[in-house]
Amino acid sequence: MNRLVARSVSLMTVSALAVGMAACSSDAGKGKSSGVVTLTLLSHYAGPQEEQLKPYIDQWNKENPNIQVKLEPVDFGELLKTISAKQTAGKVADIMHVYSMWGGQLGKSKVLADPPADVVEDIKSNYPEAAVKGSSIGGKVYGYPTEVQAYALFYNKKLLKDAGYDNPPRTWDEMYSMAKKMTKKDASGKIEVQGFGFNRGYASIVDQPFLSLLATAGGTLLSDDMKKAQLDSDTAKKTLEYTAKFYTDGISDLSISVGKSFPAEQTAMTIQAGWWAGTLAGTMKDLYANVGTAPIPSPDGQTKGSLAYTWMWGVNSKSKNQKEAWAFLNWFNTKPIKDGLTPEANFLLDAFNSVSSRKTDLNAQKLKDKLASDTVLKTFTDALQYAKPEPNPAAGAEIQDILYKQIESVWSGQTTAQQALPLAQKDIQAKLAAD
Repeated sequence: MNRLVARSVSLMTVSALAVGMAACSSDAGKGKSSGVVTLTLLSHYAGPQEEQLKPYIDQWNKENPNIQVKLEPVDFGELLKTISAKQTAGKVADIMHVYSMWGGQLGKSKVLADPPADVVEDIKSNYPEAAVKGSSIGGKVYGYPTEVQAYALFYNKKLLKDAGYDNPPRTWDEMYSMAKKMTKKDASGKIEVQGFGFNRGYASIVDQPFLSLLATAGGTLLSDDMKKAQLDSDTAKKTLEYTAKFYTDGISDLSISVGKSFPAEQTAMTIQAGWWAGTLAGTMKDLYANVGTAPIPSPDGQTKGSLAYTWMWGVNSKSKNQKEAWAFLNWFNTKPIKDGLTPEANFLLDAFNSVSSRKTDLNAQKLKDKLASDTVLKTFTDALQYAKPEPNPAAGAEIQDILYKQIESVWSGQTTAQQALPLAQKDIQAKLAAD
């Protein structure tokens, strides 16, 4: 057991520690004259998710009257722009929810504060490697991993059974042949049920499943040091050609939205992150019983691969209340408050039907029981043990867009993998060199 957890103390002690820091710190800002520190927490948890997060914030505020946390929700599409605008204006949020892809950019701009040594030790000891790397920049940990999501295969058990299959595919060849058999078309040749479909619409939802498939073949987007693009490999070419084959052979249709067709049982298989299970459960109701998940098929049927992306709770380097902010985050991410689970773990269950990747949460009986009874959740929890973390260089968002545009051009038949990948390789390498 790591040192921080071994010294875990009661809520009263944590509260007293936090209050003590608030009273003695000379760099505190707003509210210090009245003995109350107000921390702003900026995240993309808006609407229903905000309402599910609020009870835990309220609990902290009730138990820590001298350190009050104020939620500031914004839409996901506005979060990075809001962080940047606040930084420029000098009106920073004390605590920020950060997508790992932005880590390099925020690190280069020195937006994130260094965590205390015991926080770093706790994170390294209590989270899987993909989560630790996802919450790190240049190998240095900057915050607590929150949503750590890996990719896997979603499939419709009924559609597979109707086509004569008892089990999901294990190899690329099996996935292709099964998808081809399950594809149904009307008299005019229009697809009514596609055997397999990729999500489309924006960069991450296209890139991440592709990179997950690439991982099953042993490939990566960037080198480990994030200094060299790896799209000039035979593995990358093979992977892009494989995905394009579903479109060129009439198995998948670019006009079909998987987000709508899979819940309607008009797409048999797709690759998506674990959070989607909660969305499907709410959308499909009783039909959710037909949803199955499995590791992403690989070329040989033996190798496992996936991509993991991470969100993390970090503290702003310009915050005047850093000690208080880390005290709150320590409580939120490490202190069991209900059913042996931390506030973060309880929130993830409430909001996403998703499990925390923290070891102490996973060892709680409630999550053990949940994983034992929910094979969908177990698929994604297991995937975190072998998933590759999404790379986060300073130009990460731009690199994501470059890859996205080239994948889309191949899928739509405008170009070929042999033509698209050298262009992506050249443009991505130029971005890396400019960092």
